[in-house]
Amino acid sequence: MVAAFLSHQRQSAERRQQAHFQELVRKQWLEQPDRHPHRVAHYGSFAFKPRSLLASFDPGVEAQVGRIQYLEAHRQNAMNFAEAGGLTAAGRLGELSPSFVAGSLLALIIAVIGHGILAEETELGRLRVLMAQGAGRKTLWWGKIAGLAVAMLPFAILVPMAQGAAILRSPAEAGSADTLFTMNGPLFRGCLLMLGMLLHGLAWVILTVLVSAMVRTRAQAAAIMLCLWLGSTLVLPRAASGLAATMHPLPTRSEFNARLGAELEKLGDSHNPDDPNYARFRDDTLKKYGAASVEELPINYKGLLMAKGEEQTSQVFQAEMGKLEEVMNRQETILAVVAWLSPLLSWQDISMRLCGTDLTSARRFAQQAEEWRYGFIQNLNALQRDHISYAQNSTQRLDKSHWHEFEDFQPVAPGLREVLSGSSPAWLRLGLGCIALALVGSWVVERRLRV
Repeated sequence: MVAAFLSHQRQSAERRQQAHFQELVRKQWLEQPDRHPHRVAHYGSFAFKPRSLLASFDPGVEAQVGRIQYLEAHRQNAMNFAEAGGLTAAGRLGELSPSFVAGSLLALIIAVIGHGILAEETELGRLRVLMAQGAGRKTLWWGKIAGLAVAMLPFAILVPMAQGAAILRSPAEAGSADTLFTMNGPLFRGCLLMLGMLLHGLAWVILTVLVSAMVRTRAQAAAIMLCLWLGSTLVLPRAASGLAATMHPLPTRSEFNARLGAELEKLGDSHNPDDPNYARFRDDTLKKYGAASVEELPINYKGLLMAKGEEQTSQVFQAEMGKLEEVMNRQETILAVVAWLSPLLSWQDISMRLCGTDLTSARRFAQQAEEWRYGFIQNLNALQRDHISYAQNSTQRLDKSHWHEFEDFQPVAPGLREVLSGSSPAWLRLGLGCIALALVGSWVVERRLRV
């Protein structure tokens, strides 16, 4: 509950700070003086990724990838201003978020509470008495699972309840009931988070009872559970990330920029009307308008040239970013395979997707921002084409009233159906994992539980 409160306070402060800077950017945009449209295109703007109310439950990857993207002409920038770059060494260990408590600490609590749930019965000789009173092995197996699951419930329920209380106590941030209580609202998603947390906890409950049934002393059960917790929660996720990065490495920023620069160089310079790479485009334009030279065109040829150059550079950027997407998809495939051995990875996938702080959400935002950037720049190029004369292209300015015609970027968040569709493999892994552990445990207890 303390983790939920502190995380909510921090996220609320950051949300207010982001709103302040959004207003500042808008104010600076509208206060621009009379300018040439292409100067305005290079002045650019910013795209801000809205912070979900549930981001205080799971901050996800936003501290690493950032939430702000600079939009300018001729270039597609990645999100920047990431908080992780300014964290101290202690801060980089991660904040005490409710998701971390539910994913890592809850599993440890279950292991600590339940490691001796059957091993102690064997060690102290109570198992013989129980079976003499008519308790069968399967009855003991399912009864112990039910008992440990009931003991887990307060921990699993209080965390999301505290998070929901923190959201409801901030009505200005929570919004109206029309959005708060809908299927796509934060409260319904919070219920799904609770369901995912219970499923993740149930997997650890069954695993704990299974280990306790296979050994004869509490000390053995404690040692095995501690090793399993360390391996699946701390070691395996980091090892999987390292393996994915080694098998499918991403290029460094300098390598990416060098490759990108080589591709852009092939296009030529759209700022130069006499560039030989755009000779065919010039000839086609002259033919279309029946003009002998660009000076005779009824529109500003440089505006057309800027639009053509923007179209081509955007295609190059999209192609190069697509290559990065392919590498990241191959990395995620490796993590999905390893997630069968680590319930934490599946829980993190569900949690981040429902909270809107996963890598897929960041990539979707970046794509929407790029689509908006392209339209934004092309509209400025159209102003240059239609309102700036070719002869006075270097000196003429456009009235500042035109800047009011441009609206701020408004990203569209994914709906709940899309989120659940993306997280369905994680739900499947947790569900099938619980069923498999329960069936294996039932078979083990029936044949190997020694009195």
